Amino acid sequence: MQLPHNHGRLFQYLATFSGAFSIITSGINLGWTSPYLPKLLDPDSPIPTTNDEGSWCAVAPLLGSPVGALMAAILGDLIGRKNTTLLMTPIIFFSFIGIAFADSIFVISAIRFIVGATEGALYTVLPMYIGEISDPQIRGFLTSTLTIAGIAGTLFINIIGQMYSIFSSSLICSMVPLIHFATFVWMPESPYYYIKKHQLKEAENSLKTLRGSEDVEEEMDALCKAVTRQEQNKKAKITDLFTVASNRKACCIYIIICLTNKFSGKNPCLFYTTMIFEEAGSRIDSELSVIIYCSVELVATLVAIVVVDKFGKRPLLIVSTVGCSVSVFSLATYFYLKDLFPDFVQSFDWLPITSLVAYNILFSIGLAFGAVTVLSELFPTSVKAVALGTADTFSVSMGAFASKFFQITKDEFGMYVPFWCFAICCAVGLVFIVKFVPETKGKTLEEIQQYLIGENDGDSKEYKKSEFSV
Repeated sequence: MQLPHNHGRLFQYLATFSGAFSIITSGINLGWTSPYLPKLLDPDSPIPTTNDEGSWCAVAPLLGSPVGALMAAILGDLIGRKNTTLLMTPIIFFSFIGIAFADSIFVISAIRFIVGATEGALYTVLPMYIGEISDPQIRGFLTSTLTIAGIAGTLFINIIGQMYSIFSSSLICSMVPLIHFATFVWMPESPYYYIKKHQLKEAENSLKTLRGSEDVEEEMDALCKAVTRQEQNKKAKITDLFTVASNRKACCIYIIICLTNKFSGKNPCLFYTTMIFEEAGSRIDSELSVIIYCSVELVATLVAIVVVDKFGKRPLLIVSTVGCSVSVFSLATYFYLKDLFPDFVQSFDWLPITSLVAYNILFSIGLAFGAVTVLSELFPTSVKAVALGTADTFSVSMGAFASKFFQITKDEFGMYVPFWCFAICCAVGLVFIVKFVPETKGKTLEEIQQYLIGENDGDSKEYKKSEFSV
């Protein structure tokens, strides 16, 4: 008896939500410095920490991420997308245990570097996995859940960070990777991976599970032809990203979105949330402001992933970029006026939290998931693993650079300088997004590849508006 196709989507949802548990640990790690860095910097801290040591502790996960990303680019094709994801679980678990018993900032930073490597691996293979198992109609929604999971992890650590010590919170957080492993181990592997390995029977069984139907012959045939064409009988190399025209287009689109994302100020806001609110001098408690900030981001992103497949990614990306530019510009102006006229801005002490909440909402509807969804859709199977590994390396490198830029310019000139720079970067990014980034709503992975190659003469007007040559 043939099951309804919609029933088959159940396993697509289950696999995605199970995999997203591993991304929760990433959010925990990235948001960890918000509640705990001020405590480490306190003169009475049991773990003596200088400002410089604290800043390196904050960016340690970003520095470790490229290592994991490059490793996952190899493992994703060698042992599979699913197994690579599962391999990260024990590393994450023991890292939390290590932080619980750490007695120096060097040990904590080293462990955060290792966890950062697992994050790089996960952000390489999971978008690849989800993009390959999902139907085109819900692919945007499913890939966006990774962003939700990361935000949920950040909110979680900011809440428990106000109630528990580093030791206690680390033990609590160590349960998350165990939940991930216990659920994800039962999920099917990507049929794309099986086809690449010429394991057609396994690919067919995986597809039947994911689609909830025995009638998958037509889709199997289409997938086999697509993989064969994309493989082109050669092993993917990093140089393929730049020597093949369609891959260059995909790289350029990703770079545009990634740079706009990182230089909108997201990482500094994430790492130094509590410090930003403390320096703003608002009457609202800084710890409460952080929880409001993270909660709003979670709700906004939940709404965004529901509507992304209704409105498309491109329009939301444009609105998001405009809004982020205005929000950080307003915040920068507040800090500038606060330095010049401290008494005058007291009547506007609501502006910092308003600006940051607005920034979070607007970032969440587009820039937050833009790079992840683009990565899962634009690169062909033949280079997807190496593309995602290279892209993640670039992404976290830019994130680390933006974070250090924030710290240096803030300490040297004042809080308003980095935020004004972020506003300008968003404005510049908007121009490139409008001109170059296409809409992929409702397109199959094969149709997207045909567009990038230039084979589809009947492209929609949305595609033609953003078509470009590289």
